[in-house]
Amino acid sequence: MIIDVHYHLIPGITEEIVARSARYAIRAAEIMGKGLTPEAIKKKAFETWADPTGDRLIASMEESGVDLTVICMVDDAGNSRLTPETIQRGNKIAGDIAQRYPDRVMALAGVDPRRPGAPDMLRRCFQEFGVKGLKYHPDYGYDPGGADSYRLLEVLAEYNGILLTHTGPLMPPSRCKFAEPLLLADLAVDFPELKVIAAHMGFINWRSWANLAAHQPNLYGDLAMWDAYAFGRYELFCRELRDILDYVGASKVLFGTDGPIFNTVELTRNRIQLLRELPLNAPKGIRFTEEEVEAILGNSAASILGLSGRDG
Repeated sequence: MIIDVHYHLIPGITEEIVARSARYAIRAAEIMGKGLTPEAIKKKAFETWADPTGDRLIASMEESGVDLTVICMVDDAGNSRLTPETIQRGNKIAGDIAQRYPDRVMALAGVDPRRPGAPDMLRRCFQEFGVKGLKYHPDYGYDPGGADSYRLLEVLAEYNGILLTHTGPLMPPSRCKFAEPLLLADLAVDFPELKVIAAHMGFINWRSWANLAAHQPNLYGDLAMWDAYAFGRYELFCRELRDILDYVGASKVLFGTDGPIFNTVELTRNRIQLLRELPLNAPKGIRFTEEEVEAILGNSAASILGLSGRDG
């Protein structure tokens, strides 16, 4: 079973969305040496990102061989254009898609904990929209382990939901101090049953995440954004991934694409193939097993998401 635990559903495309997100695809293309122009990437974004029905997602999954995708929405209370009503419309769209494709899609709501009505918003997402968890982008300016967050995490724990939270530096105006993996440390103490996926594993700051994940049973991480180095700096990627696995084990590392943003640069099927071929193609002195690769691609996520009994 192949599971993508990190995919951004984008119901509608705007200039703001492309301007904010395409720059990461542009940076990835530079690292990979793809030779794609920013204009070409932005053009493809406008043509392919909008997906109000989930049809593009399902088509992409069929093409790449992904069995299940965890889609997420994102909220930013600091953006005056994003009202609670706007956010809930998006969360409902994500929930509707997951309910339309229950064997293929799982939805995470986007709710910023700084909103006064955030707990009620999240509760509605579970009760009415059928979501299975919550997506955080704390780099928008809030502490994922702070008091506002705890109001939401109490609701999340009540529904046995999963938290996918961004970790690792991003470009300005991202407030990177709030994306520090160590800010997740108290969650394992105060919400010991809560399953937390640190998106990107802190990225280059992965050791901070690994220090926690090695000791906290329910803290995981995903490989979203790592494909830039997998394709552009293959030996570096293999060396870092080998160290990560040696510290925390393959059960803690999950496949995630950050799609559709990075699909403008590299196809998901090629990412999967690169991982599958690690046991054969890893540089001299670095070894990966097929069992580790299968765990990363989906076996570990299936266990975390309660899908271990499913075929695939």
